[in-house]
Amino acid sequence: MTLLQQRLTRPGPKRILALDGGGVRGILTLGFLERMEAILREQHENPELLLCDYFDLIGGTSTGSIIATGLALGMSATELTEYYMTLGDKIFGQKKNILRYLSKGEKYDIKPMNKSLKAVFGNIKLGDQEKIKTGLCIITKRADTFSTWPFHNHPQGKYYDLNKDIPLWKIVRASAAAPTYFLPLILNIGNNENGSFIDGGISMANNPSLTLLLLATLKGYPFHWQVGTDQLSMVSVGTGSLHHKYDYSDFKHLNLLDWASMLPDHFMTDANYYNQIVMQILSDSPTATEIDSEIGDLKFDSLNGKHALSYLRFDVSYERKHLAELGFDYSDKEVKDLSSMDNYRNIPTLYNIGRLAAERQMKAEHFSEQFSLHHPAGQPVKRFTQNKDWNLNFDKVKKKSMPVEAVQIDEPFEVETIEGIMRGKPGDFLMRGVRGELYVCDRSIYDETYEKYDSDE
Repeated sequence: MTLLQQRLTRPGPKRILALDGGGVRGILTLGFLERMEAILREQHENPELLLCDYFDLIGGTSTGSIIATGLALGMSATELTEYYMTLGDKIFGQKKNILRYLSKGEKYDIKPMNKSLKAVFGNIKLGDQEKIKTGLCIITKRADTFSTWPFHNHPQGKYYDLNKDIPLWKIVRASAAAPTYFLPLILNIGNNENGSFIDGGISMANNPSLTLLLLATLKGYPFHWQVGTDQLSMVSVGTGSLHHKYDYSDFKHLNLLDWASMLPDHFMTDANYYNQIVMQILSDSPTATEIDSEIGDLKFDSLNGKHALSYLRFDVSYERKHLAELGFDYSDKEVKDLSSMDNYRNIPTLYNIGRLAAERQMKAEHFSEQFSLHHPAGQPVKRFTQNKDWNLNFDKVKKKSMPVEAVQIDEPFEVETIEGIMRGKPGDFLMRGVRGELYVCDRSIYDETYEKYDSDE
């Protein structure tokens, strides 16, 4: 078993880093990540600590996938900032002519992006268990099947063998192929099948927090990490959110190009909105923000009175008053321009906004001792899940003939057990076991397993 496999499967609390999409605005994310890296280095008394040392899974969408991949390969936040400072004008500097744009939906030449991604990621493949230091997830959208794809490097993943030899730069390129900006990328996904992939931001996963939570916990995926505020922590970082309110009359005379330029912001705003609602309901979050004036920050909302994880969200609002608090005095027009995803001239300013916002928002106490690398993991406990082949030699056994009691219930019902609430449907059975414990038995299982007997026999 490789060191990476050991890390992904060992017991104990797990930490996830989720990075939004947003074009050149990714440099704002790096302002937060530099602050985060400095805090964690001080907490762990290790000036060389990297974010890949701390986080067990790093995932991103579009521009966030570029940053996530760099971090997972062992780059520091500062190294990635230096890379990003020169990346924007290369990727967004060579526009196609207007006819090409209108006929092909390709605003920029893709060759500079390919060259830049190859330069930093080389020929490293998704399945490289040595050069990739931690769990990695790159989120993209398969246009020909309308499906969101989380490419990840867990070796027990269902499609790992088909995807492990895809170069990282190609998957990142797919995740960043924003329609109207770049052409889709055709990827060979194994079994002689090709897929057409576009920007992962054209989905509900531009903010990848919820997708990464599902990846880490659902039984169909291979991670199977425990939930709980003391078992799972996620830090989510945005690229800035635009809350500009237009006048209704602004939309009367929009042309094709106007709509095309606005659609990415619509997608990103909706994706972030619904991700934040779900994540703040599911989590215990000291950084929870007001979703809207009706539902507030959801601090008193949860599912079944429990929270699934600890959650931190850091972002910047592209609003004049919020930017003014950071020392930036911009007009409405300048703010709108600042939120552009392809204006590379904004990169130095966006970096400073991210850096200053991080100083105000991100505190050392946000990164609790429970999730410190120094915190003892406790006694290892082997955890069995339903969809793995554990390669164990099971003996053939039969249940002893031990009488239990049953009564059929003709309405929906619930039973409190030490494992939680069990729910029964009309027609299911309420069972009383040998120690008097109550539990639910599905009618079909009851019919296959039990039969009445005469207690006098």
